[in-house]
Amino acid sequence: MKTVRRLILIVFIVLLFLPQSAICQPAPVPPKHVAVSLHEDMLNAFFQSIGKVSGKGEKNNVKYTWVVIDPQIDLEPGTAKFEAKVKLSAGAFETVEKAKGAVAIEYLRETNRIKVQVQEAKVKLHLKLFGKEIPIGTIDIAKYYRPAFEFAGPQPIQNEVEIAMPDDSIRKIRISSKDETLMLEKDCVTVYSNLIFEPLM
Repeated sequence: MKTVRRLILIVFIVLLFLPQSAICQPAPVPPKHVAVSLHEDMLNAFFQSIGKVSGKGEKNNVKYTWVVIDPQIDLEPGTAKFEAKVKLSAGAFETVEKAKGAVAIEYLRETNRIKVQVQEAKVKLHLKLFGKEIPIGTIDIAKYYRPAFEFAGPQPIQNEVEIAMPDDSIRKIRISSKDETLMLEKDCVTVYSNLIFEPLM
């Protein structure tokens, strides 16, 4: 009986001081073979290259102009947002409004393309003149940044490789892709995939 108690005590002490990492850990996830990432800095550099985006109009005999400031995509885990500021001017009066919109990001397996497109970024414009608020209207600035960005995905360029063997025969290997997964991560979008190497007879 004492032997059993002693054995139980020893097992308890071993479990008590066993590192937490050695207990109930899930099986490691095998790494993906290929990863293609697009960083938000690159996407935002494209927006900056578009240059000045502005417009003008007249409301209640008040002439005004508006200009987009600092348009950018913000990528966070699981989300993609378009943000910008719109400065509205009428003479010496100015107001700045924030515009927020949605960004659609998808991987098109059939054409092996990563597609990024601003969907909508509406902002309500109004001026305050002598304490009175004058509504100007609503504009969707996304249409000025709407052309879809398209980039090559993780599928291989070569579908087949030929290897010369010592006996002068040719061994062929077919290369294909599977398990393509698009992930929205901190500051970037990544498409992961695995490659299949299939010897051809």
